[in-house]
Amino acid sequence: MNSTFIPASELKDIETVELQSKFFQMSADVERLRQKCGRLPMAEASLQNVCAELARRRIQGPKP
Repeated sequence: MNSTFIPASELKDIETVELQSKFFQMSADVERLRQKCGRLPMAEASLQNVCAELARRRIQGPKP
């Protein structure tokens, strides 16, 4: 996992399946690194952005 911040604006064009995959991979990476490093502000913020985008899509429903 790199330490680059992923803004919400970059997530809108990613397919849902790819976004879900990114979420699960990031979740595992953040949890593993959190045990070694403690807080990871950029990684945690990026993960929150991915989570929020997935939630927005669930609420919004499938694209027509």
